[in-house]
Amino acid sequence: MLNQEDLDQIATRFDQAWRSLAINRWSPLALLTLGTASNVMYAHMPLVAFAVISGLTLPRRRAIAAAMLIWLINQAAGFGLRGYPFTVTAFTWGALMGLGTLLVVTFASWRPGFAQTTWSGHGLWLAISLLVGFGLYQGLILLVHPLIADGHWMDWAIVVKLFGKQALWTGIMALAHGLLLWRQFTRIALSQTRL
Repeated sequence: MLNQEDLDQIATRFDQAWRSLAINRWSPLALLTLGTASNVMYAHMPLVAFAVISGLTLPRRRAIAAAMLIWLINQAAGFGLRGYPFTVTAFTWGALMGLGTLLVVTFASWRPGFAQTTWSGHGLWLAISLLVGFGLYQGLILLVHPLIADGHWMDWAIVVKLFGKQALWTGIMALAHGLLLWRQFTRIALSQTRL
């Protein structure tokens, strides 16, 4: 059984491992690369997933910058490559997606104390961020949707499908980050036990 000193040491190692990954210059670049690549696969990329993972894995300013750059790349791809029309409605949808992305990344980057020191807390905050983030993002869209729908209809089956895509992308990126975090955590633990 672990005593309080062991738990404190694990919490410190976890925080050190998270911080070392968060300040790594490759972390936001990896998110931007993956976000750009996802534009090839999806016209409606999983912005909630990228906002949640950015907020969970990067310091707040970097997280907001990364998430908003991913949104901007998505908009550039939509208007520049996919031929989205240059209409008030299209720009309004884009602005709503940007606002939703900003809300999600800001919420996820809050990272309360319990999410900063343990694996279970980190995982719990991931789940909370995904659920609340999807609610914020999709709630904003559903709120405005009747006003600017242009004949499109969005029912709950579509919302559930959208959540599934966001959850899948979040899970895959969280797994990759978790593996990197575990590697860093192990390195820190080994270096401290050698002292």
